Order: sequence, then structure tokens, then C-alpha cells
Amino acid sequence: MTAKNVDLSNCDREQIHLVNAIQPHGVLLVLNESTLSIIQVSANTESFLGLSSEAMIGQTIDCLLDNENVAALRSQLATKNLADGFAHLLTVSCVHTNERFHLFGNRIDDLLLLEFERPNDTERFSDTNQFLRLNNTIQQLRGSTSLLQFIGVVVDQIRDWTGFERVMAYRFDTDGCGEVVAESKSPELEAYLGLHYPASDIPAPARRLFMLSPLRHLPNVDYLPVPLIPENPPLLNGRTVDLSYSFLRSVSVMYSGYLRNMGAKATMVLPLIKDGELWGLISCLHHSTPKYMPYESRIPVEFLAQIMSQMMNDREKMDYYGYRSQLDQTLHQLAAALERTKTFEQALVSGKVNLLTTIDAQGVALIINGKLTLLGKTPTEQQIGLLVVWLAQQDGLIFSTRRLPHDFPLAQTFKVIASGVLSIRFSLANSDGIIWFRPEAQQEVSWAGNPNKPVEVIEEGQEIRLSPRTSFALWKEYSSGQSRFWLTCELEYAKQLRQVISDIMVNRTSLLTQINAELERSNAELEAFAYVASHDLKEPLRGIHNFAELIKLENNVHSPEKRLRRIETILSLTNRMDSLLESLLKYSRIGLSELDLQSTHIGNLVSQSIDVLKQANPEMGVTFTIQPTLPVIDCDRMRVEIIFHNLILNAIKYNDKAEKTVEIGCNTSVNPVEFYVRDNGIGIPIHYQEHVFQLFRRLHGSDEFGGGNGTGLTTAQKAIKRHGGRIWMESSENVGTTFYFTLAPDLISKKEMIR
Repeated sequence: MTAKNVDLSNCDREQIHLVNAIQPHGVLLVLNESTLSIIQVSANTESFLGLSSEAMIGQTIDCLLDNENVAALRSQLATKNLADGFAHLLTVSCVHTNERFHLFGNRIDDLLLLEFERPNDTERFSDTNQFLRLNNTIQQLRGSTSLLQFIGVVVDQIRDWTGFERVMAYRFDTDGCGEVVAESKSPELEAYLGLHYPASDIPAPARRLFMLSPLRHLPNVDYLPVPLIPENPPLLNGRTVDLSYSFLRSVSVMYSGYLRNMGAKATMVLPLIKDGELWGLISCLHHSTPKYMPYESRIPVEFLAQIMSQMMNDREKMDYYGYRSQLDQTLHQLAAALERTKTFEQALVSGKVNLLTTIDAQGVALIINGKLTLLGKTPTEQQIGLLVVWLAQQDGLIFSTRRLPHDFPLAQTFKVIASGVLSIRFSLANSDGIIWFRPEAQQEVSWAGNPNKPVEVIEEGQEIRLSPRTSFALWKEYSSGQSRFWLTCELEYAKQLRQVISDIMVNRTSLLTQINAELERSNAELEAFAYVASHDLKEPLRGIHNFAELIKLENNVHSPEKRLRRIETILSLTNRMDSLLESLLKYSRIGLSELDLQSTHIGNLVSQSIDVLKQANPEMGVTFTIQPTLPVIDCDRMRVEIIFHNLILNAIKYNDKAEKTVEIGCNTSVNPVEFYVRDNGIGIPIHYQEHVFQLFRRLHGSDEFGGGNGTGLTTAQKAIKRHGGRIWMESSENVGTTFYFTLAPDLISKKEMIR
């Protein structure tokens, strides 16, 4: 059987609120509200009220009620809002039979609808026992920890209260399809828990009426409808009375046929309303005999359903936010794993918390640098390859669907495993990303009955009537190629995870850039060291060798004084070599140890550096100017002291003016702060300026301007770069030089750089 065999389109067109008939367990009167004259009545009035239907037409309500009851009725009509449904008005006695009835009223335009229903004096909602039972049920509901447990309590309690042999809770999804999510039943009955059915089983008109009525009751599925007479009252001008709110309204023949096919003799249905929409239904079925629920027995059940609707929203939110909290927790765990592991695959796949243990899915694919890693139940690598190509053509970096075979026809071959996908791409530049897979919805359904039992087709002429098993078969056909819905929190989780991974990728790219820059600097330093080893260090060694050879060859030839001078030259060369090696050692140490960041007052540090220089050379004759606004910053004090010491010493040495000046200051209007050391010295010719930071590169002879080995500026530059800063200069020959530098502490540890 397929949907082609069962055409339910007429269900949505059926005007079941305009049936012009009622069920036989009560009486309906249609009155002109202003005069209370009777326009139309159900054909069963004589058996209830002792007066024939024909005799009542055209009379006022006084023909049934005494003056006291009529006055009480008018008082109720004046105070109660009857436009939104039937309300219990009062209990009245009929003048013809002295029998008592519950009287319910509803206002439709200018018409007043009154329903009479016999009371059950043996059951009172006001009894203490009923209150205690209701209170006990509410306490159980409050103690439930999940939505399904909450609904389970409700169906158990309603079955206990009403005596119905089966009580089920339906939940509707966004498409209108339903699922039995809770069931309480007699042991001998077939289970319907887990049953799914298409939206057409409860068509739109029926859903609308369920929304309007707090309770619908059909005491006898095999009842004979009672017509309203006359069929077309002249005063209604061809209108059919709207019975949307009527408790007694006759039901659709398709609905009663469905119940017969279920083997039900009686039913009662209560709507579950959430945020003004029909969330689901509580359906009570009696299979062995018809079953009538009097008004007194319906009150607590109706009240419980309303309480459930109010509390259900909180329980559903509790489940939703609990799941969302779980997703947030796993997101933090994955983020931490990504930070501490070397590869994304190791962090996202290998851990106890991984991509498959986060979002509710049965399989996941991870693509990193084009390499595919699979977890759980997934399509084949070839199938995923085709899917990845298709996903790359979709808009945006995040994509989700629960109908993949409908959107991507090639997925028909693996719809059992992947009818739903949620994917994220890390970049538009490639296909790297994550894909979660959800199976076809019917593959996840667990019906407590036997879904594989052959469908029972009941034919009446050319019509095929539905039963739960045929509904399940139709739902399976409808849901083919569809998965469960992706929740909003799951989509948000995927978005956040993508952002976390993208941020880490950016950070690692930045780190690699820094490491590459560090390697380039190291290579430059190695080249400088190679030059030093091949030239600067060899120069004194060659001198030592040559003078030693001369001493050997000229032994006993020259005077002791000449030999002594050559030995002194050798000692001088060894001292120079020692100085070069010491400078190399200091230079190399600048970049080895971690930064020891501490709050440092730069003004005090500069003053101390100048004091040290003055103590070494009291007669230097330099005027120092220290800007009073030098800031307090976090830096490595030792390295920064080396920077200022070398720059100030350089400013003092290369100055041939009679009045030497050195100014130390900063520019705090920029970020990071720019420090400077300015002198009025000899300046640097423009064609030499690019060489001043080269190791052991002096622009003057070794005996000029106090000598030196050409490491001061190079060492200062390395200390500045270790702080993540930079150094540059402005210089005019015979005018002076200003060295500028910044300090932006590089907090990346060596360990992090290696990682």
C-alpha cells in the first residue's frame, strides 16, 4: 500500500464544525440570545427533557426551566464570556421531568448555544479525595527530571483516574507528523509507543478544533448521530450553526472509522498547548466497551491537562537547555584539546570527547588538508567525496538539511545512513571541514508494536480506511529520505566550533609566521657568526700565528726588546679575540632565556644606566636630558637596561663636539610607545646606515672613537626584537643621530613556539 492508494486530501477540506448533528449523550439548543427563543434543537429532546423537538421550536427557554432557573441563566449570560468556548453556567431542573442537568453555554455571533448533560452525583471534583489525588500528581510532575518522564507521569495518572484501558501522549513535529511518546495501557493490548503517523491522520480542521476545545469525548464510537431540527431554520437564512466549541458535536466519519480500526469503543482527547500552538494530544481509548465520562469526572482530567501544558514548556526547556549546556561543555573540552595537541585529527577524533560524542549524530567526517577521517556510521569515502564537492557549491560556510536525498539526488544510494547532514567548512578556499550524518528517521524509530507485521487494509467499496498500522506505513513512505530535525542549539554549536577551529588556525598561522621570522633571523645570525668565524676571529689568530713564527725564526737574532714587543702584540691579539668571543656570548644569550616581565619605571632605569656610565668615565663631559614622562611598563628589565646602556654609550662615543648632548625620551601618543635616544654627534652617512646593525661591523677603525668590536647596536636590536619590538634611526652627518625603538613584549614562550 502506498499513499497513491489512500487519498486523504478530502480530510483537509472536510468542514467538521458544520455537521448539523450531535452525539446522543446530551441535548443541544440554538437560541436567539436577546429573546431566548428556540431556533433549532437536537432531535432527542423528548428522552432528556420530556418535550418533543417540534414542540420547542419558536418557544422561549421558559418552556423548559422555571422562573428561578431562567433568572439565574440570564444572570450568568450577563457576566460570563461565552465567545471563546462552552462554559458551565449552572445546574438546572427541567420543569417537565424534574431531572437535573448541567447547563453549558456558548455564544456564536447573535446565537446562544445551550447544551444539557446529565450529572453524576456520585463523583464530585470538590471532594477532598480528588484534591489530594490532584496534589499528589502535581508533586510527581514537579519531581520529573525530563520531558518524557513528565509526560509518562501524566498518562499514568490520567489512566488511573479515568479507567480508560489505554492513554497515549502524541507529539507533533514541525511538519505536523506525530509520534506516540508515552503510553499507559492494559497488558493485553498491543503497544503503540513509538508509533509514527503522517500529518494527514489529524487534518488541519481537526487540529483547529482540538485547539479550541479543552477536552473532546466520544463515549461510543458506534453511536448514531442526532440531527439538529429543523435542518434549515428560516431564521438562520441558510446558515449552518458553527459547532466548533460544542462538547456534543458529532465527529467525522473518518475519525470514528479510524477508531474502529484501532478496536476502540470510546475515546477522550485533551490538547497539549505550548506557546499558543498545538504541541500534541493526550488520547484516551477504551477497547472493551463504550465508556462515558461525566462532567464531574472530566473536570480534574481537564485541569490536569491544562497544568501539564503550563509545566510542559518548562520541562521541554529543561531538556533543551540541558542538551545545550552539554554541547557548551564539550565545546570547551574540544577547544582545550585543540590548544594542547599538535594536530586537529588528534584533538577532534581520538579523545574521549570527540566529534561523535558531541552533536546527536550517528556518523561524522573530518577533512583536514584534504585527508578524510571517519567516525561512526558514514557513507563511503567515494560517496563523501561527491558530497563534499556538492557542499562546496552551497552558500555559506555552514549548511544543514534533513532531506539530503531530495536536495542531492546522489544521496539516494546512502539515505539509510545519511538523510540529514550538518556541515561546516573552515574556509572558502578549500573543502576542509566537518560533516555530521543523521540516518533516515524511520531507521531510528522503535515502535513497541510490530512494525513489520503485514498492513491490514480495510476496504469499504472504493475507500480504504486508515488504522495505526496503515498510518505507520504511510508515515514511512512520507519520511523516506528525511532525518530528524537539527535543533537550533546544534546549529549554534557547529557555528561556534567552526569559529574556535578557525581562530586556532589563524593563531597557528600567525605563530608559524613568527617562527619563520625567527628562523630567518637565526639564519642571518648564523651567517654573521660564519662571517665572524671566517674573518673577525681568524684575524687575531693569523696575527698570533705570524708573530709566533717570527719569534721562532728570529730567535737570538733580534734584541729582547723587539721580541718583547711582538709578545705584547700577541697578547693584544688574544685580548681582542677574547673580547670578540665574550661579545658573541653576550649576544647569543640575549635571545635564549624567557622574558622576565616585570613592572619597570623606565625613567629610573635610564637614570641608573647613566650613573653607571658616569662612574666609569667621570670626565665624559656630556649633558643628559631625561624626559620626565617616561612611563612604567611591563618588560624584561635586564634586557631593556642593555638596550638603553648600549644606545646611550653609542651616543657618547661617536661625538666629537665640545658640548656633547644626549636626550632620552618617548612618544606616548602612539601604541606601542616609541622611545628614543638622541645625540648631537658625528652622525652616520646615509650609505652606511643600512650596515649599522650588522654584527662586528664598525664604520671606523678599531682605534677610533674609543674602539670597540661592533656589537653594541646589534645586541640592542636583538633585545628589542626579543620583546617583539623594532628599532630604526634618523641621522644627519655632523648633526647627530636619533635611534627610535618600540617594546611590544612577545609573550610566546619557547615551548609554545616549538609546539
